[in-house]
Amino acid sequence: MPEFQRDGLTLWYDTFGAPDAPPVVLLHGYTSDSRMWVEQWLALEDEYYVIVPEMRAHGRSTAPDELEAYSLDLYVEDMGALLDSLGVELSAVVGCSFGGMVALQFATTWPERVAALVVSDAGGAYMDDHYDEAYRERERGIDARSELVAARGTGMAAKKAAATVSDEFLAGGVRAARQRAQANCIVGGAHARRTRPSQLGLLDRLTMPVMICIGSEDPVFSAAEVLIEGLPEARYVIFEGSGHGVPALRPGQFNAELGRFLNDVQAGESVAGRHTISPEPKRR
Repeated sequence: MPEFQRDGLTLWYDTFGAPDAPPVVLLHGYTSDSRMWVEQWLALEDEYYVIVPEMRAHGRSTAPDELEAYSLDLYVEDMGALLDSLGVELSAVVGCSFGGMVALQFATTWPERVAALVVSDAGGAYMDDHYDEAYRERERGIDARSELVAARGTGMAAKKAAATVSDEFLAGGVRAARQRAQANCIVGGAHARRTRPSQLGLLDRLTMPVMICIGSEDPVFSAAEVLIEGLPEARYVIFEGSGHGVPALRPGQFNAELGRFLNDVQAGESVAGRHTISPEPKRR
């Protein structure tokens, strides 16, 4: 897996497909890593140059100890620096959950660098009137977990907080280092989420084709509804019955919608419209 250096950090990424194909960037969620996109890069690599970063403090990338090393601005700048290092000036950008927040802010910061934007499982602001109580409860849980880790360091609290990370990250001789990195990921990521600016007043900067994807049972659903209200020319895809994390929960259907959207963008077709995707029939 290749790496690049930025501000003293080692940031890892991977690429799939031909470098001369249209670029597509896939941005993972909070406490996740590039592996969440396996189903998507396999579906895209024959037609696109797929770039899959691991954001700071996630996966194999450096996890700084300083809280000021974590903000949406810095995640966005990391992404821009990676694309610069690859010689990519214009790309489609796809983000899920926390990655959707980064993707949205990247697009409002540098709209001239985004050929198309896909935001899945994310809204456009943090903890305001547009978020329902279920989402607030989820965010309170994230904040409480990060506070526990910050207060108790990388011992028992970090082990409990790292429950969402696969065992291999905590195995062998790197166990203590991984616990510390995961603690920094939890605390730093929560800080970046909590302090991120609202993007709702910047939506007029999104002149590129946009697709918003959301599960009907996702706590962030109401925030996505507000986001789409500010993007009347966007495509809005609701995955009926899905919870948070549509690319992982409904990969086949998500890939079909993503492929259709990217094809329409390539063809210069209008992307506007609202679509509801029913669950796939259960196999007997």
